[in-house]
Amino acid sequence: MKKLSPLWLVSLISVAPLYAAQIPAGTSLDPQQIFRYNNHAEPATLDPQKIEENTAAQIALDLFEGLVWLDGNGKVQPAQAESWKVSADGKQIDFTLRKNLRWSDGSALTADDFVFAWQRAVDPATASPFANYFAAGHVVNAAQIVNGKMKPQMLGVQALDARTLRVQLEQPTPWFISMLAWPTTFPVPHAVVTQWGERWTQPEHIVSNGAFVLVKRIVNEKIVAKQNPQYWNRSETVLKQVEYLVVDNAVSGYNRYRAGDLDLTWVPAEQIKHIQQTMPNELHIIPRLNTEYYNFNTTRAPFDDVRVRRALYLTVDRDLIAHKVLGQREPASTLTPPQVADFKSPVLDELNEPLAQRVVLAKGLLHQAGYDEQHPLKFELFYNKYDLHEKTAIALSSQWKKLLGAQVTLRNMEWKTYLDTRRAGDFMLSRQSWDATYNEPSTFLNTLQSTSVENVGHWNDAEYDRLLKQAESVSDPVMRNVLYSQAEVRINQQAPIIPVYYQPLIKLLKPYVGGFPTHNPQDYVYSKELYIIAH
Repeated sequence: MKKLSPLWLVSLISVAPLYAAQIPAGTSLDPQQIFRYNNHAEPATLDPQKIEENTAAQIALDLFEGLVWLDGNGKVQPAQAESWKVSADGKQIDFTLRKNLRWSDGSALTADDFVFAWQRAVDPATASPFANYFAAGHVVNAAQIVNGKMKPQMLGVQALDARTLRVQLEQPTPWFISMLAWPTTFPVPHAVVTQWGERWTQPEHIVSNGAFVLVKRIVNEKIVAKQNPQYWNRSETVLKQVEYLVVDNAVSGYNRYRAGDLDLTWVPAEQIKHIQQTMPNELHIIPRLNTEYYNFNTTRAPFDDVRVRRALYLTVDRDLIAHKVLGQREPASTLTPPQVADFKSPVLDELNEPLAQRVVLAKGLLHQAGYDEQHPLKFELFYNKYDLHEKTAIALSSQWKKLLGAQVTLRNMEWKTYLDTRRAGDFMLSRQSWDATYNEPSTFLNTLQSTSVENVGHWNDAEYDRLLKQAESVSDPVMRNVLYSQAEVRINQQAPIIPVYYQPLIKLLKPYVGGFPTHNPQDYVYSKELYIIAH
């Protein structure tokens, strides 16, 4: 065994670890210490192993804590684990937990709680939307367990004792430790989950291990959490209470922010210029590893025909949507954002052609597929209720009607219903978004593998799967990127999705909120870092 090497994205001996709020000397703190956050939508679940979207993940980052966390610069820091060691071959990691860790009910938290949670995540009976997460990290037997070929107990994780967790990997995975900041890997209390089943995350039952505990949940209004007295680093946690408000309209959020009801909210696109002039110190535009795209249901006509998919893919005016319709966005040509570590985007010549030339090509493809003025293409565009998504959907439908004569029907739903409907495959062309769960291209590209539960469009392409499988076994990031670029070209050729734009963080933050991370490209906000300055 040896200390962590540069292979592993983090070194515990190069910098002093960070734990919580870093308050500058001489700062006067507000006696209230309450942070009010616009969480946009009612989270589908607060169960770490069943979370699939940031709406829920942001709350889970406060209620639960994994082995590591990401600081304000997106760097891995020790959390429930105080240290870890990696074997010389990079295939075994031993995590040492902190002494005297406790659940919020005062019971001891041990390595067995991590084993239970990880086995639960890969168990097909759990139906975790991130069931393949440990397989992507190459944990021993994870893929076979998810596919029902092995028992969850065969997963390559074990508790050597109360404070030592051993993880076995099938091959060295340089980004594995950074993956452990995502909620799927967080521990959950075995006894409570067993006793209450699906109801275990309700306020009256939930037991957690993060800096905050859930005390109130008013559906479609707000969730309230208070400081956890059992948290190992409570003495350095400054906020006393966090309120996550459900405001699913950017304009409403902006108005409530101006009225003093919110300390943090998203910004309506049409207000950006005005805010830059009137509140420049409160506007934060932060690069983020996120792609907004539309997903074809490739099992349903007309999108089981690659010619139809490519016709729509080619005729999206990405510049218009990113710059004119929404503002402050970056047009997307690939699923993987160009800012992702070790990724170099391939040149996709067609998308660099003038739109008029792409329209000619698209009309030719539609004609081959049997569509013309007498037989126009008809389909439904599906998205969740939010004003930015509606603007994008309206722009897309207008473009396709104008350029191709397509007849597009719009359909939207509330967030939780939208997720269930999309997962059930009840859509034709659906809005989707992906935020990096770790800073490496596979977090994006894996979502389109034929075996991925995130592949809701059920695209099945043997060549794409082969490229990603080959990339898994390549240790050199430059050579790995060659395969990733080829996978992106395959997406361009087969068009299972339409990348539309890369989404930065565009937020309004009250100037009295201290400690907010402005350089974390994965948008992980931990309330344990924050504090309210006297104002």
